[in-house]
Amino acid sequence: MQKVKILVIAPYEGMTEIFENISKNRDDIDLTIQTGDLNTGRKIVENLAHKNYDVIISRGGTAELIRSSVEIPVVDISISGYDILRSIKMAESYSGKLVIAGFSGITKQARVLCDLLQYDINIITFTSEEGALAALRAARNDGASLVLCDMTGANYAKILNMNSILITSGTESINDAINEAKKIVHSSNHVHKQKNLFQSLLTDEDREFLIYDPAGSLWFSSFSLDGMNVSLMNVVQTYLKAFLKVPNQSVARQIRDKVYTFTCRHLYIDEQKYTAIIINQKLALFAEDDIGITIYNKPDSDSTNFSNFFGSSNKIGNTAHIIEEYSKSYLPVLITGEDGTGKDKVASLMYENGPYHTSPFYVIDCKFISERKWNHIMNNENSPLADVHSTIYIKNVCMLSHSQLEKLFNYIDHTDLTKRNRMIFSLLITNEISPESTDIKNHLEKRLSCLTLNLLPLRERSDDIPSITALYLHKLNVSLGKQIIGLEAEAMDIFTAFPWTQNLDQLHHVLKELAVVTKTPYITYHDVKYFLDQEMPAMPSLPSVDLDLTQTLDEINYQIILTVLEEEHENKEKTASRLGISRSTLWRILKTHNGI
Repeated sequence: MQKVKILVIAPYEGMTEIFENISKNRDDIDLTIQTGDLNTGRKIVENLAHKNYDVIISRGGTAELIRSSVEIPVVDISISGYDILRSIKMAESYSGKLVIAGFSGITKQARVLCDLLQYDINIITFTSEEGALAALRAARNDGASLVLCDMTGANYAKILNMNSILITSGTESINDAINEAKKIVHSSNHVHKQKNLFQSLLTDEDREFLIYDPAGSLWFSSFSLDGMNVSLMNVVQTYLKAFLKVPNQSVARQIRDKVYTFTCRHLYIDEQKYTAIIINQKLALFAEDDIGITIYNKPDSDSTNFSNFFGSSNKIGNTAHIIEEYSKSYLPVLITGEDGTGKDKVASLMYENGPYHTSPFYVIDCKFISERKWNHIMNNENSPLADVHSTIYIKNVCMLSHSQLEKLFNYIDHTDLTKRNRMIFSLLITNEISPESTDIKNHLEKRLSCLTLNLLPLRERSDDIPSITALYLHKLNVSLGKQIIGLEAEAMDIFTAFPWTQNLDQLHHVLKELAVVTKTPYITYHDVKYFLDQEMPAMPSLPSVDLDLTQTLDEINYQIILTVLEEEHENKEKTASRLGISRSTLWRILKTHNGI
């Protein structure tokens, strides 16, 4: 026979001991005993309700509070006439004035007993915990010095320096409560069998389940709160508000060596909404702190990762409408532009406003992906590329080698990747576009039918600079506690005429410096000129090498590459970046000249 699973909230320690002694002699119940009175007891129940107890046992006001907080049946330990009479007999030898005080569960019985036995004792009924102190203070002012009471009365009597005798529940009353709890459970035995069957089915799966009630309190949980699950619960709490509000959302978070996906559903029972959260797990591809793959989620959109300067700048100008329309499409998108034009932010905007915004947003930065890691991404079943209905952003695609690109394009062709997920790519455009970048661009546009969005450098959108500046100054005012209205007219003139070689990154940096030093409503021409003079691009330094100009251009370029490679201590990535070429171009030139 299955034991009845009972949660006991005992208002005082002595009752806990009675329950423990009773449980030792009964094999039909499974007791979990906690000590706590009123709100403390209610909080204990709210924290343990998801443990799927069949019934709760408590006493007096604590039982009433618990009953209003949970849907699990609550059995009240009754106060028998014998329990009250025992306390009165204990107080017979007391010479001072006494009162009986407590919630209605005690005072109703006390009133009947005093009427029968013709005891002239003042009886005070508490209607709330807040009113108990005032009621006892009034009794003390009326001359009472002893209180026969429950735990609430005993606690406040201590505060008022009054004596108290706690009306305790005897073994008979506690046994009666346990038997009543068993009757309640057995009377709905069919429902409990169904509950246990479904619970076993859920908890045997290789995933976890949480269910929250309409008030947002945890109502069911399939796991115990060990160290790992505490971390999971912290993640759930982070996203709970969003889960309770919007159904069918999925978020992903990496915790140590695993990636957990949290998916929510809304269930309606008796016209009340419950929120179920299903937690699936898979092994992570890389370490938690690896920057090659990053995971974002729509509920994170209030964080600095999503809400920043670039978001404002790309909602201004001719591209704003294109970004908005591209966001609605399922087609893959190629974002091109110089450094600092906000390619990453545009990608996140397309995710936030895209068709799969309720699923995770994976960012794969090719700059930090080695050949071994790339093979792992291509071939592992836990790769983001194996997802469905997610948004995957492959940034710096020009940093991939020729073989890596071929693997990517073959994978896309054979797995319908662009049909299963929303794909976004970014390609860095420099002053001199390399043949490799041109090939990649053509391939993405023609073979994958990518929509292309070219983000103009800031020098080509000078008309937008006043609007961008106004929006960002507003954010700086909020973050720095400033009240800057804008730039002086002459200051704005040189601001819009500046070449901004590092685009929005540079504008962001200069505006922050200006905001910090400005103490007037308008940023002055003098300050703008000073900071822009510091930003004037220096002439690129040429390698200090004697070049043989009688050689071919190809040989001269090779000598320059060797010199820069030596200065960068054989770091090919830094060398390629400094020379403004891709790694694959550098590799090809070195291989051609037997440099590797």
